[in-house]
Parts: sequence; C-alpha cells; structure tokens
Amino acid sequence: MVHSLVPEFQSIADIVIIDSIFNDALLAARRLVEHDAVDVFISAGANAYYLKDTLPVPVVSLKVRQSDLVNAVLRARQVSPRILLMTHEHQATWTEFLDYVEGVNVDHRTYAMAEEAKDIFHTIRKDGFGVIIGSSYVCDLAEQADIPYVMVYSRESCRYMIRRAITVAGEYKREREQSTFAQFMIDNAPRPTIITNRDEQVISFNEGVRDLIPDMATGKRIDRFLDRRFLQSADTVAEGLLLGDRLCRVAKRAFEVGDERVGNLYAITAAPVRQHDRSAAGRQLVFRSEKMDEVTRLLQIYGATPGAVLLRGETGTGKELAARQIHESSTHSNGPFVAINCAAIPDELFESELFGYADGAFTNSKSGGQSGLLESANRGTFFMDEINSLPMPQQAKLLRVLQEREVRPVGARKSIALDIKFVAACNHNLLEEVKAGRFREDLYYRLNVFIINLPPLRERPEDIEPLTRHFIDRLGQQYSIDADSEALIGVLMPLFNRFDWPGNVRQLENLLERLLVSTTLYPSIDEFSRHLESLAPELFTRDLALPVGPDSGHLQVVEQEEILKVLDRFGGNKTQAAEYLGISQTTLWRRLKQIRAATER
Repeated sequence: MVHSLVPEFQSIADIVIIDSIFNDALLAARRLVEHDAVDVFISAGANAYYLKDTLPVPVVSLKVRQSDLVNAVLRARQVSPRILLMTHEHQATWTEFLDYVEGVNVDHRTYAMAEEAKDIFHTIRKDGFGVIIGSSYVCDLAEQADIPYVMVYSRESCRYMIRRAITVAGEYKREREQSTFAQFMIDNAPRPTIITNRDEQVISFNEGVRDLIPDMATGKRIDRFLDRRFLQSADTVAEGLLLGDRLCRVAKRAFEVGDERVGNLYAITAAPVRQHDRSAAGRQLVFRSEKMDEVTRLLQIYGATPGAVLLRGETGTGKELAARQIHESSTHSNGPFVAINCAAIPDELFESELFGYADGAFTNSKSGGQSGLLESANRGTFFMDEINSLPMPQQAKLLRVLQEREVRPVGARKSIALDIKFVAACNHNLLEEVKAGRFREDLYYRLNVFIINLPPLRERPEDIEPLTRHFIDRLGQQYSIDADSEALIGVLMPLFNRFDWPGNVRQLENLLERLLVSTTLYPSIDEFSRHLESLAPELFTRDLALPVGPDSGHLQVVEQEEILKVLDRFGGNKTQAAEYLGISQTTLWRRLKQIRAATER
C-alpha cells in the first residue's frame, strides 16, 4: 500500500521502506538515526509500538479506522462466517459494531509479542475459524498457515498516516532546531544557568551547573537540587547559598508567553575558587606602626643569636610569621623550618613524633624506623606553637632536649646531636602558668632568654589599613578577583577602624576573604555595601572602641559573650565557630574551658 502511495508524496518527502519487523527493523532504524538520516518513522501494529519504545525520534503508527474495520469484516464474511480478528494489545480497535453485523461470528483476540501471535495460530483450525483479519504481520502468518485472510488497513488509512508523518516530521525538526538553539544559548551563558518548565521540572542546564551540582538531571523538579523555597516565588534572589563547596547567589526569573508563565530561568553566580599560595612572598608581617617596627627589629637581632626565642601574643597576632622571620635572620636560614602545635600532638605520640623511633621499637612500627620532627629540623629552625599547652611529662622531655642539644629516638641506643634554632610561642603568661603549677619553672627559664611580645591588632590600629590592602591584593590574586580595591577599602575601613579584633590579624584575613569573595556575587560595590551587615554581622553587633589597659576584665567578658553568641549561631559546631572567629579550634576549646570554670566559680 505504501509503495503505491510513494509517487504522490515524492515532491515533499523522501520515503525509504524497510521491509523488516521487530529486532531487524530496530537495528535498521537505529543505523538511520545514528547517521541523522531520518526525521520520522511510520509503522503499523506491534512493530509501531516496539519502535516507539526504543527510538529517540518520532514514530507515527497506522491507525485502524472504523471504516477500515467495517469494510474488512464485510469482505471477510464473503469467505467465512467464522472470523478471527487479531490486533496488537495497544492498538485501538472499535469492535462494538460487530454485534450488529448479521450472519457472522467474530472473535477478537490480542497479542503483545510475536510469539503470542504464533501461538494463537496453532489453535485456529481446531476452533473452526475460516478467515482471519489483521495487520500485515498477521496476514503473513495466515498465508504461511494456508488460511484465508483480509488486511485490516486501507489505502486511505496509509495515505492519512503519511500525511500525519510529514506534519510530525516538520514539527520535530522545528523543535530540534529550537532546542539546539536554546541549548547553544544556555551553553554560552556567562554563568551557570538552569531552565525549568512551568511545573519546575529541569529541562536544560549548562556545564557550569554540572560543576556546582554534579547530580543535576533533566526531568527532575528543581527543589531536588535547590532550596524548595524557590518554588514559592516567581522572581526571587537568594544570597549566600552553598552549592557543593562554593558560595553562590541564585537569581530566579520567570519567563512568560503572553500572560502565561511557561518556565523559569535560574542564573547562578558562584564565588571563585581559591588557589592556595604557599610561597614565602605571600606570607609576611605587614605593618605601619612603631610597635611592630620595634618587634621586627628584635626579631632580626634575636634571630641572629644561638639562644631560644620566646614569642608572646594573643591568638592570630602572627607568631608563626614572626618565627619564620627569626629563621630568616638566623645562621640556620638555609636549613628547614619545622613547626608544630604542641596542643595538637596526642600525649601517647609525643615521643615518637618529636624524637622518632628505631626499627622494631614497638608493635606495628614502620620497618626501618622513622625520623622525628626534631631530627628533620636539624641545622634549621624548630618552632613550637602554644607551648603552654604541653603536658608536664612532655615538658620534662623537651627540657632535656634543650639542655643536652641531642635527641635519642625511641628504642635507639645512640643519641643524635642537634644544631637547631629553637623558637617557642605562647598565648598565655608563662610565669602565671608556672605559679599555677601548670608549667615547669626550669623549662620557663630555659625559654625565657630572648622574649618578644607581639601586640594585638587593637593596640596598633594604624596597621589595619595596610593589612587590609595587603590581604585584598593577595586574596584577589589567589581567587583571580579583580576588585576595585580603593572602593572596597572606602566601604570597609570606617567599620574596621572601630572594631576591636579579638581574633587579631587572622580574624582580619578570614573576614576579608569572606567579604572579597562575596563581592563577586553583586553587580557593584554599592550593592555589596547594602548587604554588608548580613555578610559580616560581627562588625555591627560587637561593642566598639573597648577600653584597653592593664585590667582586661571587660574585654574578656565581651570576648566570652561573642564566643557563646557565635557558637549558638552555628548550632554548637566548634569548627565553623572557630573559623568564623578567626581562631584555632584548640584556642576555642581552651576559651570554652575557661568559661565553664568561671561559671562553676
């Protein structure tokens, strides 16, 4: 039938006929799809439904019209009154009229797979059927069984199918062109973009989205990937969303055709990724004050001596940077710089970590033994931060190293001579710790040779601006952010100058990192400044211009209140609270211990 109709459509359609069914037809169809050589398929019966389930392009099926079935039954009646009508289970067939046709007995049976149709034929003669009505596949089976048959389809139905296929092909090509164009536009969008339909199902997104949300997929509702509150508004902007490990700003906009909303566009602005800079050039003491000028002079002088240097200062004042400057000023500057945090080394690992161990020193020890940190620092500098946190037994072991200038690995028979510049740091008054019985007096006097006090940032406010400029430049390079430094400094300095900086320089750096990254989420510095209170609430809630003097009781109370407030804000998460405050977790733990002790008193 289709062969006979091809000449009618040759001016508007290129029709290729594949004379196969099921798997053979599917393989041939897929080859055409792979070579982009087809716009639409037409087929009939079971074959049509089989192809529809497996092909990515439209399949137009041949419909059984009422007139086709009536004519087929009338023709079949001329052969035999016992008629078997066989159709595919998903093929719509109007059979109600059969009850009104006189002189015939029509049995209607359906099949899903080819094997089911073949099984029906095994019982046809036994059931007494004299003629069969069905699709081309059923007619082929009837012919093989030498049973009369009538094709259920008509020439006119085939003609209608081809016309419908030409229309569908045109629509499909237009949809593909529009989809390809839309995907091209979204792929070339300057930022990660998601498009959803009116039901908020994702219909398209670009690779930028995949980087932020790896499990993003079309056909899923947007609230599976973003906060469900986006569903409550057609146009909204959400600040400070965390997608993966990136801080993001998400702007949702509805788009309409006429007065009807047909979809939504989600434009995401992601904060840049930091490229860590471990070079010495990025780590230096930056200052303008006379106090810090005196500190750097002492670092150079004391660094050139062979004696141990003790650095005293609050958390975040830059004690490790000062220790590195001592290292650069020493005769050991060409050697290694090894730093440890005494509060972070478990008691049971202290000896093996610092002294190392010999082969077979203890069960499960590394074959061949292992060098300790002290041996690794030989002919260099060994920096011990938070030395006041060292337990008493470990203080005795360290004292022996400082006195003898040698170390014996655990399980070894011989000691190793040490040529090391020792630098220690503390954030407490060690003499007070000695009086309280928490620090050995002999170790105190061994360390208390060259002392340098690092002033807190609140005592040298003239250093805030140069530090701010330094961190903006350095962080801008690491995040590849080309910020307007002067405009940013103009917005921040009035707030920075009134702040007391309990976390000192480290807090300033952490806060500037947060704020600099946040500037990328706003179109201008003015817009950024309007959101500054939500981005850095500590600048607006802390008591400003606190008096500082010998009696720091008021300052300590304010600090404790701030710690408890930040802990409450982060739901008790100490890691996030410490990062927010610009202090180490060990320092936060110690502050909380002090607060509990004060409460108990």
